[in-house]
Amino acid sequence: MRKKKHSTTNLQRPTSNDAQAAVNSSLEVRCSMFDVRCLPSFNFVFLILLAALLAPVSTGRAEEFGDILVAPQAMYSGNTFHGYAEMRVTLENRSISRMHDVTLVFPNHAWNNGNSIDRLSRTVTLTPGARAVVPLLQPPLPVNGDSSIRVEVDNHEEGTVRAPNANNHMSRYNRGGPPVVFISRSLDSEAVERVFNANRAGFTPAMAMGAPDASSRGGGQPRTWMPDARQYGKTNWLELDYAPSLAADKISIYQTMSLPSDGEILLTGVSGTNLIRLPMSAGRSVPGAAQLKEFSFVLTGEPVKTVRLNFGKTPPYSIAIDAVQISGPSGSAWASDARASSDNSAQASSYGRSSSGDESTESLRAELPITAWSENWLAYTPFDAVVLNAADFNSMPSAVLAAIGDYLQAGGNVFVFGQGDLPPTWLSARKKTLAEGVEYHVGLGTCFVATAKNVSTLDPKTLQYLRNTIIAAAHYWQSLPNDSSAANAAFSVVENVKIPIRGIVIIMLAFVVTIGPVNILLLNRRKRRTWMLWTIPAISIATTLLVFAYSLLREGITPNTRITGLTVLDQAGHHATTVGATAFYCPLTPGGGLRFDYETEVTPLVPVGYNFGSAREVDWTQAQQFRRGWVSARVPAHFHLRKSESRRERVQIENHAGQLEAVNGLGASIKSLWFADADGKIYQARNIAAGQKAGLMASGNSRISERLGAEGLFHDIGFTARTDSLDDNVKKYLLPGTYVAELEGNPFVENALGPAASPKRTRTTAVVYGVLDSPENQ
Repeated sequence: MRKKKHSTTNLQRPTSNDAQAAVNSSLEVRCSMFDVRCLPSFNFVFLILLAALLAPVSTGRAEEFGDILVAPQAMYSGNTFHGYAEMRVTLENRSISRMHDVTLVFPNHAWNNGNSIDRLSRTVTLTPGARAVVPLLQPPLPVNGDSSIRVEVDNHEEGTVRAPNANNHMSRYNRGGPPVVFISRSLDSEAVERVFNANRAGFTPAMAMGAPDASSRGGGQPRTWMPDARQYGKTNWLELDYAPSLAADKISIYQTMSLPSDGEILLTGVSGTNLIRLPMSAGRSVPGAAQLKEFSFVLTGEPVKTVRLNFGKTPPYSIAIDAVQISGPSGSAWASDARASSDNSAQASSYGRSSSGDESTESLRAELPITAWSENWLAYTPFDAVVLNAADFNSMPSAVLAAIGDYLQAGGNVFVFGQGDLPPTWLSARKKTLAEGVEYHVGLGTCFVATAKNVSTLDPKTLQYLRNTIIAAAHYWQSLPNDSSAANAAFSVVENVKIPIRGIVIIMLAFVVTIGPVNILLLNRRKRRTWMLWTIPAISIATTLLVFAYSLLREGITPNTRITGLTVLDQAGHHATTVGATAFYCPLTPGGGLRFDYETEVTPLVPVGYNFGSAREVDWTQAQQFRRGWVSARVPAHFHLRKSESRRERVQIENHAGQLEAVNGLGASIKSLWFADADGKIYQARNIAAGQKAGLMASGNSRISERLGAEGLFHDIGFTARTDSLDDNVKKYLLPGTYVAELEGNPFVENALGPAASPKRTRTTAVVYGVLDSPENQ
């Protein structure tokens, strides 16, 4: 290993689009990768000076490896539970004469525990003076390894750099988790956190309402109220209201961490008068109840309405209140309402789920300005919502806007606060006016535009709508099959995946009889007992070959493949969003692994944890190459897929003297086609070969009914695109100027086995929800 130079450099990149374009056009850079931004320079010093003059954005501290500078960065820091987590590495070749191949490998050292990723790699070729931003995207499996990225230059290991936000993706060791919200830097992230977690998540004041429900283990628990653990040196307090109010002579505080000795308790009556003031040090421990403190005092002169617990500047992580009860001659009462100086709901997900049955929201604040956000839609797939300020659209680069648009159409959620100009494709989507904003249904996703700029001013109904939206998005991933048996039941690739026990048992019995009694009897008759030295190995080898031949004859060596999915095809925008599934059953482990394109999100339907499966490898150099560990011999492998891409396929509706005809330009034969015209009348055709046309016949008096659109169709048929009830229910989904087509084939999803796949052993189907491009074609 060559020794790296122990020095660091701050890499800068210009944020001016015009200046960046000028630099891009100066020279051409050759990069053996996809979606890599290369900024060549004929003079390195000049480029650095130019970047400094153009309001640069720091990409972090760069490590120096000979001619190569390496600076990793991430858009955010925190936990995510599905989708692809992106880390980016800025590379720069400072040589003015030599070209270098740079390979990034994450992690540097892997532990190889369970279904995980032990190698994530990408190689880029840098010409002299070139610069590249290299994204490394981690599929939805944990990385069990160290937090370092290994840097190899020209096939020589040079050293490591610290990976940003390492080992925080899929860290719960299960698929799905609490909702995750990505928040623009132009918004008050703490206000957004409070909105999504208010009165429902762990550590909120609501957790101190009612009777105690925390466990007896003590310590910080989401079922208790805890102040924001990130804020030190601030005054913390909790106020509890009681209805009905009652005169009290005792207060009982249930806590999972000891009350501070310098704290204070204040009781206020219904008239607003302060009735009792008690030091927390005066509390009495109750035998057998370590988490209970009781305070006795003279009966109050009027009913107690409010109890306030003042903790002063006690460190927030040492405060945890489960419940507070007031008691008196007329009975006792638990708190009915609560408020506090702050709460720790933003960190509740790291402790587990709250007692309310809902999940706290993981709020991730962008660490980069929106001009430096990712240009790849896969980088946004870990988020259940992206929260933006309307002003962000004015500074958002077109490539970033396109990536967020692809994320939205693939089922993502975008919340926008304030008035601004949305992209035309979003504005033209189906919309619904709500009390404080407008909801747009773009593809399979939802964009909510609030009229208010201040998040905290939204009314309760709107807040609940936003919360329900992200909860539903998070629960989708939790509902996916989590093991091979469940996945094969939902989407079978072979009918019988059981081991052929009967045949193998017969062969083994024959082996035992042959190698034992038969072998000894024959050799005794021939008086050749010494031949057992070669007959036993020979019979063993023959039996092994027989078992192999039996398996070969039973299953062959050709893999079985099944592909299906729902595609939402926007013919006007030339865009296709596909949500589907693919499955493989391979008698032999495929040597080339699986190969998906750069635009595909692939979620393996396997259990995640230390005790299941094996480590896997992904390389992003030429494509999304799943090299090792993804498919094993004679074990079905199932994957959930999402794609968001530009496509030109279409169905053309032609009107010839009042007779409607459909031209199939989808690239696969149409089994059934349903089309709704501008008046909502439904027409139907069947068996249209690719490239051919057929007449459309009116489907009786059938007309569109519930107008559920593509989202309603996806809700009913799911990612496996079940079509058993499609004919009966299609009128619920159609809108004017749309069609639903059931295809015999799937042109929108590639066969990841490539040349190793056999068309005869491949089953492909698709359902297309198409939106026509103009009124003339409706």
